[in-house]
Amino acid sequence: MKTKILCFLGLMICLASFVYAQLSGATTNSYVCFSCHKDQQKDWVTTWHSRSHIDSNPIYKAVVNYISRVTYQPEESVLVSCAQCHNPKMTIKEISGKDSFTLAKVLNVETEQTKRVDTSVSDPSLKDGISCNICHNVEKINESMGMEMRGFKAVEWGPNDIVYGPFEDDGRAGIHKSIQKDHFINPDKLCMACHFGGETDTKVELYATGKEFLGSDDTSKRCADCHMSTKRKGIITPEITRPGIVAKERNIRSHLFEGARNSDILKETISLNAKPEGNNIILELTNLTPHKAPTGFGGRSMDVKIEFKRGDSVVDTQTYTLETIYVDKKGKEIIPYLAASIKSDNRLAPHESRKLNVPKFPGATSAKITVTYRLVSDRILKLINFSDPIFNKNYPVASIDINL
Repeated sequence: MKTKILCFLGLMICLASFVYAQLSGATTNSYVCFSCHKDQQKDWVTTWHSRSHIDSNPIYKAVVNYISRVTYQPEESVLVSCAQCHNPKMTIKEISGKDSFTLAKVLNVETEQTKRVDTSVSDPSLKDGISCNICHNVEKINESMGMEMRGFKAVEWGPNDIVYGPFEDDGRAGIHKSIQKDHFINPDKLCMACHFGGETDTKVELYATGKEFLGSDDTSKRCADCHMSTKRKGIITPEITRPGIVAKERNIRSHLFEGARNSDILKETISLNAKPEGNNIILELTNLTPHKAPTGFGGRSMDVKIEFKRGDSVVDTQTYTLETIYVDKKGKEIIPYLAASIKSDNRLAPHESRKLNVPKFPGATSAKITVTYRLVSDRILKLINFSDPIFNKNYPVASIDINL
């Protein structure tokens, strides 16, 4: 009898250990989270956050391949560097002895180092990209404003069985604990962990959206107010019920992280006005955002196109492009990540209004002015020899028709 009791207790201890292990590791896979958080899943899968891994993002893959070829590095070296923000939980944070690693890769020689790096880079858990387990596992943020302290260098992770968010634990979730954190109540801090900005090895500033935002002194909105919609009243996972616990109605946001592809956020980016004046058209562009337009990845651009018409026929077209042009040490145009300097940057500053004088085309009776947005400019696409419907598309921002 005593032996049976001991066996039973041992079995219960093993079962408890197994359940705890399952719970503590459950939130490492976003698809486990989605079994309850279906609304968040529906939004998140449309975002670039869900595509931050190289296998999910064709432009990222093309850029990594380009950098690898131009700098004579193995792609794995480039991926480890980019992982600081793209895959911040990659186990390899830096490759020591890069020359020996590169030589081993070139000669196709497997070493202990190449095995460790290859295993880390190909870890299946990274393929979720910037998932639930990235943002909601951040326990603490280093608020240093240094450009180098971004991504995994800016955060400290908590245990996997704890989800950090804007709300206190209401006791309904059985698979994880919930802890309220200030960086979700004031979410700019969390966004800035990656989106504050970065720089090249030669200290050329890159994708400095957060720095632009803080420099604008605009305190009327936070990142989430535009990119996670306005708050709405609702219950998180209303289908979960527990005896004696009443689900709380809260102010919740979408997880769209709204951008050009999955929302109409571009309509809130630029205000466009135009009027004929003498032999010119006076165009006025106003940036409605607290960061530059365009912002983010340095290869983005906006085109202001003026089509002059005589009747229904287009008789002339002029285009004014807002973009940053990066060059290498020899002054040759290069992608942002390899730049030695910035040749030009005519993007609109936060809340800037800019007037353009466009000469009228002789004989034109009307003009159509359109502003469109490119996720990647034509000049960058040509550099990396890449084409894709998503990235070749002109996304509409604003348009206006005037009589001359």
